[in-house]
Amino acid sequence: MKKIEKLTPQQEAELVGFRSEWLGYGLSTERADRPRAQAAVTRMYELIGKKPPAFLWFDSPMSAGLAVGLLASLKDLKLWQQLRQQLWQQLRQQLWQQLRQQLGQQLWQQLGQQLDQQLDQQLWQQLDQQLRQQLGQQLGQQLDQQLRQQLGQQLDQQLRQISQRARQAVNSEAYWGQHEAAWFAFYTFGERIGVKYPEDASSTLKLWGELVQSCGWWMPYDGLCVMCERQSFVSFDERARLHNQTRAALEFADGYRLFVWHGTAVPENWITAPDKLDPKTALTWENIEQRRAAAEIIGWKRVLEQLQPTTINKDKDPEIGELIEVVLPDAGEARFLKVRCGTGRDFVLSVPREMKTAREANAWTYDLKPKEYKLEART
Repeated sequence: MKKIEKLTPQQEAELVGFRSEWLGYGLSTERADRPRAQAAVTRMYELIGKKPPAFLWFDSPMSAGLAVGLLASLKDLKLWQQLRQQLWQQLRQQLWQQLRQQLGQQLWQQLGQQLDQQLDQQLWQQLDQQLRQQLGQQLGQQLDQQLRQQLGQQLDQQLRQISQRARQAVNSEAYWGQHEAAWFAFYTFGERIGVKYPEDASSTLKLWGELVQSCGWWMPYDGLCVMCERQSFVSFDERARLHNQTRAALEFADGYRLFVWHGTAVPENWITAPDKLDPKTALTWENIEQRRAAAEIIGWKRVLEQLQPTTINKDKDPEIGELIEVVLPDAGEARFLKVRCGTGRDFVLSVPREMKTAREANAWTYDLKPKEYKLEART
């Protein structure tokens, strides 16, 4: 079989659209295609020797987890016996883990393996890096690191206080449906550009793709599968971090919501009533990441007024600004640039502690060195 040494210009162009297509599935807010999702799950059950399950649908992973916790408390209920026999590990070992190992092996053999080991490594690394950056990293950052992990962390914290069984359901017994688009797209594009997978692996891969395209999280048990609808709203900042400054960044149809400021989960009232957020909160809040988010929501200018800042360096031009230093409670010394933009508005920007002058700090905000910095760049 002829080895694939690099992507053609046409394939490189297709990769951009392909990534957008699968990101669209991962971020979809449409209602789940329940028949399609149930058909895929039923086929998965058959592949591990199980009868088709009954399906219970919920509008969010939170309500699904709570339902599992409730059923677990009714130990004389037949459904509880089914829930005790969860199939996550069995599906993982027989359909997920083996599949990914098999697909990875085929990608290695057909994209990289050459007689010349040095050339082989260079070709494989080049192509593998391109696919991983375009599909694995860019999709994975938004879907895995932000959506799945942020949602999972909040569910864990909230369910910890309610039910250990519900917490277990969403953290160790759930697959993630649309939020698994990154790994699925990675292997599917390999097949699209000519990698040949064994027929059974290709068929199983398509089953996972059916779930990516049709539903949210799902939790498999013996005779029963708990299914979740997709999110109803989701928004990000320019760096692909969950974020919304006026409403929840992630919402579900049953009202479950996640409030996030530039990738950091925050209390609801910080977003819905920012005018009532006290600057002292940004100085004393226990979680440092949330403390920084509070300061950004309030505005560093208001926060710093509480700290008696020390001037390190002040430029005569207010558009270059003033470098100041403060001592943040529990976080130590920190430096900020107070600067006026071309529109006449004043800003306070966090800068690295090694900044020595206002010009150096101003240049840093543009990823420039002081000698490269020109005021005209502010236009």
